[in-house]
Amino acid sequence: MLKEITQSIVVIADDLTGANDTGVQFARHGLQTWVILEGAEFQTSSGATAIVIDTGSRAIPAQEAYRKVQAAVKQAYDAGFFHCYKKIDSTLRGNVGVELKAILDLGLHDFAFVMPAFPKNGRTTIGGNHLLHGLPLAATEIAHDPKCPVCETVLPKLLRQQSGLKVGHIGIDEICQGEEAIVKAIQQYLAEGCRIISCDAWLDEQFQMAARAATLISSRVLWSGSAGLADCLPQLLNLQAEVQNFKPILVVAGSVSLVTHRQIALLLDGGFELIEVRAADCFSNQNDCIQPYIQTAIGYMENGKNIVLASGYQSDAVQETQNTGSKLGMSSVEVGEAVAGILGRIGASILLQQEVACVVLTGGDTAAAVCRDLGVSGIQVIEELAPGIPLGEMRTTEGIVLKVITKAGAFGSPDVLLKIVKRIRRR
Repeated sequence: MLKEITQSIVVIADDLTGANDTGVQFARHGLQTWVILEGAEFQTSSGATAIVIDTGSRAIPAQEAYRKVQAAVKQAYDAGFFHCYKKIDSTLRGNVGVELKAILDLGLHDFAFVMPAFPKNGRTTIGGNHLLHGLPLAATEIAHDPKCPVCETVLPKLLRQQSGLKVGHIGIDEICQGEEAIVKAIQQYLAEGCRIISCDAWLDEQFQMAARAATLISSRVLWSGSAGLADCLPQLLNLQAEVQNFKPILVVAGSVSLVTHRQIALLLDGGFELIEVRAADCFSNQNDCIQPYIQTAIGYMENGKNIVLASGYQSDAVQETQNTGSKLGMSSVEVGEAVAGILGRIGASILLQQEVACVVLTGGDTAAAVCRDLGVSGIQVIEELAPGIPLGEMRTTEGIVLKVITKAGAFGSPDVLLKIVKRIRRR
């Protein structure tokens, strides 16, 4: 009920750490991603929309690497994986050109588009030269790697030597001129018989631009690079999971502290809907008063909206509540208890009618009131999401199991709630 995938992708990596650091680029876009270890059986029934196969072929003889990579790609394509990404080491170690040729020889792709740069980690390609923290590869420790030394700095030359294929390169001029210039260069190289086209990159935004140009030429591109290029492909190839009806998150905020006020403000900026409970209106006729709040919240949540249920967020709400309570002969302590009780009833009623991913309770009295109205007798503490902010699990008298986060009112950084709900959403 959560995701609809229009395409799928197989990533072929030559070692396990590379498989994982590229796989996570697809997982973070919502694709169910599985890394298959070297020698493990490929299960077509895993339900994954992105699979990463570790061929363990970085330091083995070229002929064996060719065979293993080609067999892995055949198996993935037979299982229905349409796109292919050949993950290569960002310092060009291993059988890079050989493994590209192994896939191209299957006849499934029009050409390979290669961008091994990873600027975030100091790997850049400029003028065809592949650099590590600004130094040519041949002048770094990579040239003395005990298993896979790389003594060639010029990327297209290395690819040509290893693959035996004609290689074109998109350089500084084309990158600086933009997408149209890149398209023309690719077309020219293909007309000249190039099967591999490598590309400069020294800034993150250049991956999207260059890869988009390649998609304008063909839908049968063999993509190749490190984690940098991989990060832009899910959106470019329409690989993202289309989210439908994710369970919403409910935040019940009873604290009137400035800390909580700032935390709620960031949640609202992040797309949460605020339902401000005018508690003063509910003191004398609570049963009828709370129903509109419950219905409004459920209406929002049925449409996928996350909710902040609060009392005292608006500037005049606290004073209004105190004034009304005073007229009814209530002390400030009794007013606070009454407000917590009202929020507790509303929050509990929502949770009994609407499935949620998690409920966040901030303010001790409010948290206790929600639990009391749910008939909760205890909370199993699972882990600490942020200093002093635990995630737990509780069961209502109706048997509903809820994930719950509790936070003291005047506690935490301004963005702590936003960070926590983002973490819950990623789960």
